[in-house]
Amino acid sequence: MNDDAYAPYYPGDDAVDWVGMSLYHWGSDYPWGENELPEPDKFADQLTGTYAGANGDDSALPDFYQIYGEQHRKPVAIPETAALFSPGTGGEPELAIKEAWWEQLFKPGTVQQFPQLKMINWFEWDKNEVEVQGRVDWTVTNTPAVKEAFIAALPGWLRYASDQPCESPHEKGSGQ
Repeated sequence: MNDDAYAPYYPGDDAVDWVGMSLYHWGSDYPWGENELPEPDKFADQLTGTYAGANGDDSALPDFYQIYGEQHRKPVAIPETAALFSPGTGGEPELAIKEAWWEQLFKPGTVQQFPQLKMINWFEWDKNEVEVQGRVDWTVTNTPAVKEAFIAALPGWLRYASDQPCESPHEKGSGQ
């Protein structure tokens, strides 16, 4: 925890267009696999290096968002996010777990708190996870009630990729 987890992998502003980190709710205790609700503000705390909760103390990590989104002025992506649900293992219901996670991603204050956060991708995969030694359904589309609730929860401030002009990094400022 005394090493900077990010800086050694940052090649410099001239070589970077976007920065990102994947943030998941795996539960609270290793070996994972328990269907548990995420703690309040876990997403924001993980993104800013202030998380200290049931899953451990990450407060020694640098504030990824502040350093790379604000100081380096880079758009921030969450290329993968989801909340663990392990079917057939008991615990909290699937909808409650996933909804508690996406509510943290989509709450109204997120866009104000993290204006450089420009991309969130839900990890839409139902797969065997070695860490759980079993199946984890990370999806929001496998269960109709979860899918309907997810669609209803999508905030008005969210912009979709299909609504955005596509500009490659090579076309910037070239007028193409």
